[in-house]
Amino acid sequence: MRSESPGRTFALQTRINIKYQESIFEMAHETFEYDVIIIGGGTAGCVLANRLSEDPNVSVLVLEAGEDRSDDDRVYTPGLAGSVLDDPKFDWQYVSEPSPSMSNRRMKHPRGRVIGGSSAINSLAIIYPSAADIDVWAELGNDGWDWKTLAPYFLKFQTIEPPNDEVKKQVNIIHSDETIRKSNGPVRTSFPSQVTKLHKIWLDTFRSLDLENVSDPLTGHAIGGHTSTCHITGDRCERSHAGVAYLDPVLERKNLTTIRNAMVHRLEIGKDSSGPIVRGVWYSQHGILHKVAAKREVILAAGTFNTPQILELSGIGDPIILEQHGIDVVYANPAVGDNLQDHIRAWVSFEVNDDAPVPRPMPIDKARRMYEGNRSGPLTQNGAFMFSYTPLAPFLDPEGHDKLKSMLDRHLEDDGSCSPFLRKRNGFIRKAIESADEATAVSFLSRRTQDGSKGGNFITLNSMLSHPFSAGSVHITSTDPQIRPKIDFNYYSNPIDLEVHARHVKVLEKLAETEPLASIIKPRGRRLPEGYPTDTINNAKEVARDFAMTNYHPCGTCALGAVVDSRLNVKGVQNLRVVDASVIPIIPRGNILATVYAVTERAADIISEDLGLHRNT
Repeated sequence: MRSESPGRTFALQTRINIKYQESIFEMAHETFEYDVIIIGGGTAGCVLANRLSEDPNVSVLVLEAGEDRSDDDRVYTPGLAGSVLDDPKFDWQYVSEPSPSMSNRRMKHPRGRVIGGSSAINSLAIIYPSAADIDVWAELGNDGWDWKTLAPYFLKFQTIEPPNDEVKKQVNIIHSDETIRKSNGPVRTSFPSQVTKLHKIWLDTFRSLDLENVSDPLTGHAIGGHTSTCHITGDRCERSHAGVAYLDPVLERKNLTTIRNAMVHRLEIGKDSSGPIVRGVWYSQHGILHKVAAKREVILAAGTFNTPQILELSGIGDPIILEQHGIDVVYANPAVGDNLQDHIRAWVSFEVNDDAPVPRPMPIDKARRMYEGNRSGPLTQNGAFMFSYTPLAPFLDPEGHDKLKSMLDRHLEDDGSCSPFLRKRNGFIRKAIESADEATAVSFLSRRTQDGSKGGNFITLNSMLSHPFSAGSVHITSTDPQIRPKIDFNYYSNPIDLEVHARHVKVLEKLAETEPLASIIKPRGRRLPEGYPTDTINNAKEVARDFAMTNYHPCGTCALGAVVDSRLNVKGVQNLRVVDASVIPIIPRGNILATVYAVTERAADIISEDLGLHRNT
């Protein structure tokens, strides 16, 4: 007879306790029914709640684990972006496993635990994928997920507010007038209200390198330095996130219900002649267990970490992992929780001249008074306007080209054992690395130093690696839904990622040596991280290994083609879909928020078509 391990015994006992609670609930409570249940009131959940409840004959329930904190000034004030990170009232406070190839460092991974999700706590930048970034999704076999199909949804989610005449005169606004006019969505995005000298220096530096972007990013072919928009309202200078833009305006709809502080335990899954079928959701609120029934379907919009956790707690996932926790296998799919991707950001800070056009910080109390008084002052905006879709190829000399090609040949040699997914992904990333028309990194300028150094006046140049070969996983460690899953990114586990990122660190050096940016950097001034030169590729690798950070863009753990089909149905299970960043099969360049909005708007159309909803589309 097999002896039970203590871990398995505990898991089985926990399962017995849950079953007991559920049986007591069934005897004592009425189960409420809704046509559609959306798990998660974050970015995707708010979009779905708005769009699916347009049909008044369809009842929609949103279950959100957090609260609505949209009225908190740390949420709505652009200049306070980032101030709620690590606060458990706003942030799930995820932490990754140590990454051996990044000096065994752990990464904090804040995720929004509020209505609006991470769109309510992020850094506000709107960055777009390239056409190739999306077309590769379709090439993997996901019909209807090509750039031509998805592109209109980047205009559907937002209204781009035109720049004022002074800004338009001073910088090249690459969004065409037609693009701005066509945008008509709930989220409001805007350009900076004024152009600083530092902003112009950034753009002029890329012009000096013949890399100033001149293509509208909504064409899918933008490359080089540019002025981005942020999701900030132009009139009130407030954060425009999914909660206030999508959910707030429709809360009075009689067919829409939201329940907050709702911790989802698992899905209620039955069986019919066709196999497993989702019938509802178990959740707890203030320690009391509840069940709600889904007459038509359940949509998981709980995010890259929570969505695979809920699937595994419900018996959908890798049988080995489910067995470890005493969970009955409902549908075996080892892809659940795998394919985790993220953008990592390397950085170098440079001390600037005393007379450099760099604004000095204003005392926070004074800045807050100005903002609350008449929406003026430094808190009206955020520094995330100066970006570049940066290719690597133009910065490589012939020797660099040859060395990189040799490394790609060596590490990407296909002996026939690669899966079709890996073969297609590897080919896509390699082509991007070798192309002068694809951004292998997104670069941006910030004022903040990253290592907490005090004293001195610095600018920081940052480089986000666009398409990592390295991938990780998210898996449960307990049957308790309140226990965080194990998050393992495996950053730089593929040596090509470190090689490419180190070369982009060298690109940052090239930017710093190029006029007019070079003219504001203090000769022989301090550099951060201190004691870490970047004069060679090997030294640049040390900077990346010891100091690169996440840019908070996790995705991919319930990928299109692997976990969900092209209609976003969970494979092998009826009446269950996933709609959030976890369905992204290959991470696009730059901040993924705009892509998540576009994916969700497309998903709303797909679901409406499949369910026969009557909407105001």
